Parts: sequence; structure tokens; C-alpha cells
Amino acid sequence: MKEDGLGRLFIRHLVMAVPWGIMLLAVFFIAQFGIKQQVREGIEYGIVRAAKETTRLAFDYDVVTKVKKNVKEGVEFIAKTGRNEIKNILNDPQVKRDLKEVLEDGGKK
Repeated sequence: MKEDGLGRLFIRHLVMAVPWGIMLLAVFFIAQFGIKQQVREGIEYGIVRAAKETTRLAFDYDVVTKVKKNVKEGVEFIAKTGRNEIKNILNDPQVKRDLKEVLEDGGKK
């Protein structure tokens, strides 16, 4: 058997390793694309689930009734406070005189 040089030996083993490298790359890319699809589907599932849960929570009867009650109490408080402020302003003698002057001048024009 004839002795081969180091260059020939390297080339022979390189030629034997190339098909294994190609197979490794093919398996790697197939796995990568499969995982990407699963991650994409997982994110999509999470978004849909969050939207459904938010909608369910928003239309939950207990939550809606509490929100309605709080809004009603807030509007009543603002109306009461506004009414008291207007009443206090209109009871001021200076404001009464100014209003009387404005109404008298407006009627003359």
C-alpha cells in the first residue's frame, strides 16, 4: 500500500466530511424553521387569549355594576359641588349688582 501525503489525506477526509456537514445544516435549518413557526403560533395564541380574557373581564356583571355605581356617585358629587359653588357666587352682592347692570344694559340695546 502506497503512503499518501498529508495534503491528499486531508482532502480525502474533507470529501468524506462534506456530506455530513450538509446533512447537519439541513437538519439545523429544518429545526429552526419549525421552532420559528411554533414561537409565532405561541405568540398569536397569547395575544388572542389576552384579548378574550380582557373582553370577558370588561363585560363581567360585577365589574360593570361597580363601575356604573362609581360613575353615578362621581357625577352626583360634581353636580352637587357645582350647584353649591354657583349658589355661593350668585349670593355675592357684587355679582348681583354686576348681573343687574348687564341685564339692564342688554335690554337698552
